[in-house]
Amino acid sequence: MFHADITGGRAVVGTRRDGMESPGGEFGYTMPAHRVREIARLAIRRGWDIDGARRAAGIPPPAPGQHTVQITRKTATAVLQHLWLSTNDELLGVGPKPVPLGTFRLLAFALCSAPTLSTALGRLDACRSALPGVPAVSVSSSNGATTLSIDLTGFTEPVDILADVLLALTHRAINWAIRRPLCLHRVDLPHPRPWGNTDYHVLFGAPVEFLAPRTALIFDSAALSEPIVRTQDDVEKFLCDSPSGIISQFDFYSSHSDRVRRIIEARLGGQGCTADEIAAGLGMSRQTLRRRLRDENTSVTDIKDDVLREAAMASLAKGVETIAALSERLGFSEPSAFTRAFRRWTGQPPTSYR
Repeated sequence: MFHADITGGRAVVGTRRDGMESPGGEFGYTMPAHRVREIARLAIRRGWDIDGARRAAGIPPPAPGQHTVQITRKTATAVLQHLWLSTNDELLGVGPKPVPLGTFRLLAFALCSAPTLSTALGRLDACRSALPGVPAVSVSSSNGATTLSIDLTGFTEPVDILADVLLALTHRAINWAIRRPLCLHRVDLPHPRPWGNTDYHVLFGAPVEFLAPRTALIFDSAALSEPIVRTQDDVEKFLCDSPSGIISQFDFYSSHSDRVRRIIEARLGGQGCTADEIAAGLGMSRQTLRRRLRDENTSVTDIKDDVLREAAMASLAKGVETIAALSERLGFSEPSAFTRAFRRWTGQPPTSYR
């Protein structure tokens, strides 16, 4: 389930405390306050029929003094289906041109018969001129890595939430099509990092580069040969209850250490990276998290050191940031503290590594 703060002040944790699938098939997920506010502002600007969507989904109006509203996968699906019908646009009117209802259905059937992910992406590119309202997707590969970029040219709305949502939907559609998680090396987003807690570790499970010159997913080129394993019957079932199948795919991580690592990467140098805060973000106590990480032969400290070391070495290799700027970005109190940590990690000072 989702719990969204209807006042726009914050978002709180949904269903299960352990972050796993609940018996009813609803996933526990925290929507950050910045995303709640972005969605609310977008709804107001576009004039979406939110009251009608709420009624269609069976969500009762908030009672006096109520600050949160519970949104399950079922009600979220009903809300989006109502908005699709009321806007007569599968991008809800935010695209450069309307996307008539049924467009993505045609695309899904056209792509599901592709033998591999590479072929499917090639077909998507070939359809570009026939679907002017659908954002153009381009794919390029170099040095074993593939970049899948989404062109947001022509979108009149601020790109922050649009870039996040379109990349997340593309990633989840690929996961569904190949029936396994597409592990990402990095995600490029053209907007600044939102203030406060974020959910990028949940959305993508990969490091995010903000203020990037493109909107893109970067992954191992070997994934292009992954077979498309969905049949037309699978697509039909998927579309009948759309977007429930996409909404349900919020977490693919196979271990608690992976999940901790993604949180630390998403909050690198910022607030919310103590063991208690990380445990709370995963919906468990600090003691439970420590025990589960111990079972995986690691700890929050070990994972944090790994993330900081990799980020530091990557920056020093580029040679763009000063030592002072890098130490501040990584959350160190002063450059000397960063230098001591780097020497402990590598046996040499950062100036020698550079």
